[in-house]
Formats: sequence, structure tokens, C-alpha cells
Amino acid sequence: MPSPLSYLWRLRFGRWWSVAAIDDEGYTVLVPVPGDLPVFTDLALAVCRQQSGRHRRRTLVVPDRRSPAVAAAVARERPTWPGGSLELLDLPPVDQLVLPRLGDPGRNHGAQLVAGASAASTRRVVLHDADLFMLDPDLHDRMHEAAEASDLDVLGLSPAWDPWYSARGRELAATWEQTARTAWLRAYPPHRHLGHEASVGGERHVVDTTFWAQWHTDPGRVGVDPRSAEDVVHFNYVISTYRRFQRSEGSFHDGSFRLLLVRLFQDLFGRGEAPPGLPPLDRLAAGLDGSSEVTYEPGDASTYRAFRQQISRILAAPWVERERSSEAEALLAPFDDRFAASQHLEVDR
Repeated sequence: MPSPLSYLWRLRFGRWWSVAAIDDEGYTVLVPVPGDLPVFTDLALAVCRQQSGRHRRRTLVVPDRRSPAVAAAVARERPTWPGGSLELLDLPPVDQLVLPRLGDPGRNHGAQLVAGASAASTRRVVLHDADLFMLDPDLHDRMHEAAEASDLDVLGLSPAWDPWYSARGRELAATWEQTARTAWLRAYPPHRHLGHEASVGGERHVVDTTFWAQWHTDPGRVGVDPRSAEDVVHFNYVISTYRRFQRSEGSFHDGSFRLLLVRLFQDLFGRGEAPPGLPPLDRLAAGLDGSSEVTYEPGDASTYRAFRQQISRILAAPWVERERSSEAEALLAPFDDRFAASQHLEVDR
């Protein structure tokens, strides 16, 4: 029997309760961020600031919980923000009450998308991932122009991560840096954009954010430009891994090095204290020998190699100060030494 919380959830996202008028031809960048990891807000704004922003009219930062640190970051950047306005968009009170109790990062992300799509006053929105780093300063404008030129409802830079759709002859767009028509998003009930189990093509399947709507859209109006994926560094599942760690008991295997990434970013770019429970870097390094609550294994070496290459690409970006790159090399030295030795990696120092 569904819980009262489930009924409240269905009622909340059964329809669009209040939406802004669409009165601008440009795009709004939606930036969903974790309220308890404000360093990702700082990084997202640093990355988006470097975008050309020719068609950008608004940037909406949407934390998954009320956060004074996120509000302070937006306030710091707002006076000199290029390419339209920079605004903080808190979730409605009911979402702030219910979502922390659910503890589901996928639900959080869906609610953040719905809030942003409700507030957007532009023809299109761009859904920016806080753990994605753009290396091409023209990416958002280029994707917007391509979507307009081809009259697409949705344009992504990567295909859907779930192969279930391609196996049935459909190519859907992943959500990261997804450029979507605002009216298209609002044409479906909000709950259909959230991850949920549904009947898709006569089969039961768990759909990710926006996938149900994409499946029910003319395939000719959904596009993917995989060439653009070469212009980004995307770590994937950083926030969801952190949420799993928060709920975990006993040892936690950080085989994808996502906790290491969060700690590295906190130490390099964080403005305040680290979130409670996030182990310091020396404790993470101790996990190389299994003597910490977070562990690493010899079999993780190949994953570390790919992770390290991504870090190197980010550290070479123009928005990263050279001294930060040097600090990163020093902080990662224990991991470089362990995994480079096992894989014969050449690590630039």
C-alpha cells in the first residue's frame, strides 16, 4: 500500500502548479546543485562564467536544499555575471520538507529540473550538471543554435546511458547539457520527467529524467550531437555516490574515486569547512592499504587511470589557476604512486 509520502509526491508533481510566461527567445541555464556541497556551486559558476553566453538570458542555481553557502556564492557572482541575470531559485517548501526524507538524488534532480522549467521565461533551457566541466567556451550557444536550426525539442551531447532504448531503435539524449524547449517540457506532467517505473512501448521499464517524455516525442525532434561530448569532462554519479556514502555503514569502496574527487575539489576550491562526514584526504589515502572507512583496491587501477586523465584535462582549463594545479598534483601523489606503479602510468608532475 502506498505511503502517505507517496501520495503527497504524486499530488505535488501531478501538474504544473505555476509557470512563468515564455517571453524571450534565448535560453536559461538551469544549475541543479547539492546544497550541502557548496564547492560544486562555485565550480559550476566558474565554468558557466567562461561560456560565451550570446543567447543566455538567465542562469538559475537550484540547490536541492536551502543553503546559506550556495546563496552566498550566487550573491558574490551576481554583480559581475555576464550573459543575462544570475538568480538563486530555492525549491518550494513542500519539496524542501519531503526530499531530504526520501534521500533519493534522482528525485532531487527531477524536482530541481521541474522548479527550473517552471521559472524559466526563455524559449529554451540548458540543464547543466554540476559535475560536468566544459572545455569549449562556445558549447552552450552552439548547442542552442543547432537545436533552433533543426527545430528540435531536445538536443543532447551524449546518448542516453541506458542501452534499453537503443536496443529498441530509439536514440534518446542524456540530461547533461541537454538543450530542451521549455514548452516541450511543460507539455508533459512534471512527474513524467522524473525517474520512475512506467509502461514504455508496452514494456515495464524504469525511465530516467526526461526519458519518458523523449520516448513519447517524435524521434525527428530528439537529437544527439556526440561531437560535442569531446568538449566536456564529465565524471557522472558524483552526487549520487556521495549520498550513498552518507547512508552507508561500515567500510565504503570508492572504486570510482568519486569521494576522492569531492575531497580534492573541496581542498582546492572550497571556501568554507568541508561537509561533516567527508573524510580528509589523508584518511582517503589510508584507504589504499585498507586502513580507513573508505577503501581502494588494486583492481581499481584502470579506473584511476581514466579518472586521472580527466583531472589533468580540468587542471589545464583556463579557469584553474596554475598554483591550484600544483596543489592537485601534491594532493594526488599517494594515489598516483600506488596506481601509476601498478599500471606503468606516466603522470605529469
